[in-house]
Amino acid sequence: MNCCRTAGNRRWVSDQMSNKTTYQASCHCGAVRFRFRSEEITKGCRCNCSICVRKGIVTSAAYLPPEDLEQIEGTSSLALYQFGDKDVNHHFCRTCGICPFTTVAAVPPTYGGTAKPGYYRINLGCVESLDVYALDIEIIDGRSL
Repeated sequence: MNCCRTAGNRRWVSDQMSNKTTYQASCHCGAVRFRFRSEEITKGCRCNCSICVRKGIVTSAAYLPPEDLEQIEGTSSLALYQFGDKDVNHHFCRTCGICPFTTVAAVPPTYGGTAKPGYYRINLGCVESLDVYALDIEIIDGRSL
């Protein structure tokens, strides 16, 4: 059963059976737009690896499986950047340069975490009407991975 809610400017759909909410997000210029489903967003992550420090973004605390992304519009506007071991795909808009999400390309054989190839991390700054500065932020030691 879905329940529509509105708070200020924000509109989202909550799936009461799975406790997941559908969020809308976009890059800065709007060329890339997407919807995704996740538990209510109450926290985020910042990573200290070389690219994340430079991007300065707050990402989703959990990796999202591909089936939780309901729609991606403007994929032709996305470019891809990889570096180092190329385990992560950094997708960014060709027009405004914003990285709306990353995807896992590969995981090392000894990896024991929740990431799987194809899983997403969302740039929470791209989520409509979400105040990333009000979230609890965890620091990930990506520099040591």
